[in-house]
Amino acid sequence: MNKRLRNLLVGAAVLIAGVVGLFLPVSVWNGGSSTVGCGNAIVAEKPAPSTTNLGQISVDVPEQAVSHPDYAAQCDAAISSRRRWGIPLVIVGTAGLLLGIFYRPRRKTT
Repeated sequence: MNKRLRNLLVGAAVLIAGVVGLFLPVSVWNGGSSTVGCGNAIVAEKPAPSTTNLGQISVDVPEQAVSHPDYAAQCDAAISSRRRWGIPLVIVGTAGLLLGIFYRPRRKTT
């Protein structure tokens, strides 16, 4: 297999992996038996805040303290993590494809 075809195949595989990674749904575990959907790395969907304690005064009592996870922050972290590896894969895959398309090896003259 020549270098040009190899660059095309590797670039296409890396590009596909990056695009699929960016479009797959992102979710966070809610502590129970289900997950909270966050959208994907392209279009983020923020979860709605919990409405159980709206309008109530919060008093810190150690015996009654209940942790309320911040799903919006967890979604932001999960989406950021997905973008952190997905976008570089798309860039490297595109560069590999372009290299495979436009690279012409030098001919040896003897």
